[in-house]
Amino acid sequence: MDEGTKGRRDGFIAARKAQLAETIAADAADGGALRDMLRLLGALLHHEAHERLEALRALYDPLDPDAPPSTRDVSTAAFERFEQAFAETLERANFHEIDPDTVQTRRATKQLTGLSIKPSNAGIRRVRFFARGVQPQQIEHRSWLGLRRQVVQAEVMNDVVVLVGFKSAAEIGRDDARAFARMRRGVRPGAALAKHFRSVATAELVTLHPGAKPSMRPRDQVFLAAPAVATGVPVLLNLWPAITVLFAVLAAYFGAQGVIEENELKRALAAISGLVAVGAFVMRQRLKYEAQTLRYQKQLADTVYFRNLANNAGVLDLLVGAGEDQDAKEAFLAYAVLRRAEHPLVKAEIDNAVEAYLKERFDLDVDFEIHDALGKIERLGLVTREGEAYRALEPADALAKLDAAWDGVFNFSARR
Repeated sequence: MDEGTKGRRDGFIAARKAQLAETIAADAADGGALRDMLRLLGALLHHEAHERLEALRALYDPLDPDAPPSTRDVSTAAFERFEQAFAETLERANFHEIDPDTVQTRRATKQLTGLSIKPSNAGIRRVRFFARGVQPQQIEHRSWLGLRRQVVQAEVMNDVVVLVGFKSAAEIGRDDARAFARMRRGVRPGAALAKHFRSVATAELVTLHPGAKPSMRPRDQVFLAAPAVATGVPVLLNLWPAITVLFAVLAAYFGAQGVIEENELKRALAAISGLVAVGAFVMRQRLKYEAQTLRYQKQLADTVYFRNLANNAGVLDLLVGAGEDQDAKEAFLAYAVLRRAEHPLVKAEIDNAVEAYLKERFDLDVDFEIHDALGKIERLGLVTREGEAYRALEPADALAKLDAAWDGVFNFSARR
């Protein structure tokens, strides 16, 4: 697992695929053939992505919270098979795994969100966080009813994906059962949740944890407890003599003591009135506590709600599409750099040339995935190898190769 995000260069290529292809074609002398070749290359990669999506859906269907009972599979093996395929899909889309404990502290979370949050793993088999597109950003935090403004330096991730696996019924203990009872409808034992969030600061990661629970801040505890102590203690001290009289009246009523004088009876009634007042005060403080807790929960829900892009099966579509998009852009760039070179290039030279091109044309600082990019274009026959160096085919020849590959995708006439 990665040790956080600080200082890490991202492999995420933020330029749009169509924009990238058009820029590459515009830079080439034979731009027309190159444009057609890139278009066909993108179509082939899209078809391959569709096959991966169907395979991933088949693995997730038994774990979907909405799956009918007849198709459910709550075993650890089913979750681990999906987990592995899911992680590979994320890696293809240039996500990297992060440990939230290494990129945020409770102090930073409180500073940015105004909440003190303690996550609980009750009922949860595993939680994993993945992110891409990390960039430094200044975030304005307001407090004291907006009167105090503070600029917080934070690392913000363009995309965050959370995978949650819940324990099966056979794994649930007493604490897990209570946790499931508190969870909202739609979560069942043995299910897996996938959630995709946008624009999340590292200090906010803990808010995405399924067991995140805001705790009462010391300031609010003082505001609630101080009036109770200041008002309740003197009242109880004044009531104590009257309470003793009340016990005496009760004892006389049940025959354990002699006759009760009228004066003592009045003091007993005053004690009862005082106790009712104390009870009402305690209830009012309790309602204040619950109201403050609801405000915490609303603040936490707002933090998550407005950043949520997709859930469960919808996440699979987004991620496979994002992986296809990154695959195509990596292949486009590797071929374009080799095409522009006057001599064959080794992997390190291709890597450096692509990163320089992205910086020059799109102002992107990217850690290019050279092995994935070369693997795709070499598999499709778009490059030739001379020892450790590579040379790109001419666009017209590459287009012919891709056209033949496309013709072979569906070849039903050969079966007749």
